[in-house]
Amino acid sequence: MPPSYVYVKRNPIHPYIYTIPEDLPHIQWKRVRVSIAYNMCTSKQKGWERAKTSEYIDWCKQMQAAGHKIV
Repeated sequence: MPPSYVYVKRNPIHPYIYTIPEDLPHIQWKRVRVSIAYNMCTSKQKGWERAKTSEYIDWCKQMQAAGHKIV
C-alpha cells in the first residue's frame, strides 16, 4: 500500500541544493498528504520537492550534531 503522507523539503536560500552546511538550519520540512505534496512540487512556489523519510532522519542527526534545535 502506498504511503498516505510523505515529506517535502525546500531550501529558501539556495533552491534545490541541500549539501551546503551553512544552509542546514534553513531547510524547511513538511509532512503532508501525497496529493498536497504533488501540488506543492508542481506549483509556482519555487523549491519544494519530495523527500524520503531517511533524508529527514539524516537531516535531524546533522542538526543535532551541529548543535541546532529542531522545532
